[in-house]
Amino acid sequence: MLQQIVLGNPISRWLIALSIVLGALVLGRLGAALVSTLLRRLKSELASLLATGFSGPLSAIGALIGIRIAAESLVLPVGANALLEKGATFLSVLTITWLASNLYDAIHQGIFLPYARRPDSALDVHLFTVLRTVLNVVIWLVGLASAMNSVGFEVSAILAGLGIGGMALALASQDTVANVFGGLLVLTQRPFRMGDRIEVAGVNGWVHQFGLRNTIVKNWYGRDVLIPNKKFTDSIVINIDSQKVYFQEARLRLDPRSTVADVERALAILADIVRDVDLLDKTPWIMFDKIEHGYFEVEFWYAIPRWTPKESSQIPNEYEKICRAKSQVNLQILKRFEAAGIRLAIPTEIHLSSGDKRPPMPLP
Repeated sequence: MLQQIVLGNPISRWLIALSIVLGALVLGRLGAALVSTLLRRLKSELASLLATGFSGPLSAIGALIGIRIAAESLVLPVGANALLEKGATFLSVLTITWLASNLYDAIHQGIFLPYARRPDSALDVHLFTVLRTVLNVVIWLVGLASAMNSVGFEVSAILAGLGIGGMALALASQDTVANVFGGLLVLTQRPFRMGDRIEVAGVNGWVHQFGLRNTIVKNWYGRDVLIPNKKFTDSIVINIDSQKVYFQEARLRLDPRSTVADVERALAILADIVRDVDLLDKTPWIMFDKIEHGYFEVEFWYAIPRWTPKESSQIPNEYEKICRAKSQVNLQILKRFEAAGIRLAIPTEIHLSSGDKRPPMPLP
C-alpha cells in the first residue's frame, strides 16, 4: 500500500515529505524557543520584546525550509515544481519582512518610547507613534515589492500605475493631503506638545490628541474640538504654555490730589502684595507711568506661575489659578490702599453750556 503511486510519487515518499515539513516546523519552534530563552536571560525590556517578536517569524522560516526540502524529495511536474519554488520564495521574503517589522517594533517600544517619555527628552511621544506607523507601512511596502519582484512580477510597471492613480487620488483629496502635510510639519517643527494650551484658528484649549490628519483640542468648556492640521500651516499658532508664567497687567489711576508720599506708598504696597500673595511669582514690574489731566497712572505687572497637574488637588485648572490670583491681588489693593488713605481717581463729567447740544463728555 505504501508503494501505491499518488500524483507521481509513492505514498511512502509523501509521508516522508510530510515528516520533513513537520520536523522542520518543530525544529523551527525549538529554535525560536531557544532564541527567546537566551534573549530573556538578558533581563532587559528590549530583549523581552525581541524574544516575543522573533518567535513567529523564526517558526515560519523553519516551516518554509522544511517545505523546500520536502519538495526536493518529491518528483513533481515541471510546472508544479516551479510554482512551488516561487511560492516558497515569495513567502520567505514576506517572512523576512515580518521579522524586520517586529524588530523595529521591539526597538520602538524598548528604546524610542522610553526615551521620549523622559522629562528631559527633546522629542515628543506622539512623533514616535506616527513614525512607527509610517515606517511599518514602508517596511511592508518594500517587502511586498521585493517578494513580487522575486517571483517575476514587473514591479516598475505596477509602481508606475500606482503613481498615476496616486496623482489622481491626490487631486481628488487635496484637503486630506494638506492636512497630512500640516501634521508632518507639526511633528517636525514641534510648535507644541501634548497637553500644552494653544490658540489656533479661534480655538483656545489644551492639545488632547494628535493625528496625521486632525488634532483634538479640549477647550475651556471641556469640549473636544477637531482641528484640521492644515490650520497649523495657514493660521497663527500661539503656544500659551511655552511661557513659564502668566503675565497680568493692572493700570491703577490715582486721585490727582495724591501727594508724592502717596504715590511712593502705592508703589511700596504693590511690591508688598506681590511678596505676600502665595500664588504670585516674586518678580513684578511696577512703575509710576503717567501724569495726566485728572489722574496719576501706575502701571503694575505681576506674574502667576504656570499651572501644573501636580496642583490639581488644590487648584483644578489653569483658569481657576488665574482667577484666584487676580481676585486676591485686587482685593489686597483695595484693602491696603484704603488703609493707607490712598484714593483712586473718580471719573467725572464736564457739562458744556446750554447752547452746545452735544451730550456730556466723560473725562478719561
